[in-house]
Amino acid sequence: MTFPKTIERRVLGTAATVAGLGLLVGCGAVIPNEGAQPADDASEPHASGLPNEIVEAGKLVIATGENTVPTHFLEDGELIGFNIDIADALEEQLGVEIELVVAPFDSLLGGIAAGRYDAGLYNVSDRPDRREVVDFVDYANSGSVVVAREGETDGIGTSIVSLCGHTIGVNGGGNEFTVLQDQSHVCAEEGKEPFSLETFQNDGATHQALLSGRIEVLVDGMTATPYMVSQHEDEMELVGKLEGDSAPLGMPIAKDRPELAEALKAAWEALLENGRYSEIAEEWSEAALVPDAITINDGEGL
Repeated sequence: MTFPKTIERRVLGTAATVAGLGLLVGCGAVIPNEGAQPADDASEPHASGLPNEIVEAGKLVIATGENTVPTHFLEDGELIGFNIDIADALEEQLGVEIELVVAPFDSLLGGIAAGRYDAGLYNVSDRPDRREVVDFVDYANSGSVVVAREGETDGIGTSIVSLCGHTIGVNGGGNEFTVLQDQSHVCAEEGKEPFSLETFQNDGATHQALLSGRIEVLVDGMTATPYMVSQHEDEMELVGKLEGDSAPLGMPIAKDRPELAEALKAAWEALLENGRYSEIAEEWSEAALVPDAITINDGEGL
């Protein structure tokens, strides 16, 4: 399978301590981008509005993943995808280097709250419970979709009640697990057998579980799943968008860093206005993600 390669390639390295940012050794692979230069005079206000500590360090550390096509994944040992191209565009807009760190999803929010990363580009749904830990700059439409094996939908639809009695695969710690777990009472209320949730470490493992018959259906984010199904049309069937799940995707940022949140919001708004966001989305078949506006905390602000 060949994917567009519109970015300057980044070689995966070993995690290192990042001065001034508290990045812990061993938290993941670091992918440096040498295209951006630090501000000439960190004592002057930076045009991007970034906090002084980031301007002085000359870099912004953003956590991402490496196993979700088409947003962030490895091809021939190189990290590519929609999120990686967006990181390049944000870097140019902000005027400081963006250093991507590959980290496990389940450590993402804690790592940001603790200061190991400045932000995340990881297809994270902005939910009220997560806002107790971090703030979000919401940059994309989102939701979850239901997928079954081709020709084996067996009454499976997009409503929660249609999933009752089935074995459902989801990513552990992801938005879909929380949404389904919170709605598990629906089956009993409707006199149906409960559904069973099986959790997996990443999208690839969940998809393989469906194909192997370990699960009957998977529920995963609309960011990557429709693209994946389009590559396996003879094996998988996209049932549709799960009803009642429409949380936007956001960049998580520590709650004590409002200046950073506002600077990133402004950078996203610039990419939306100048058309670069839409260009990147089109290149990766992600046009449905492009929102009408960039917000903070699902429109509630800081």
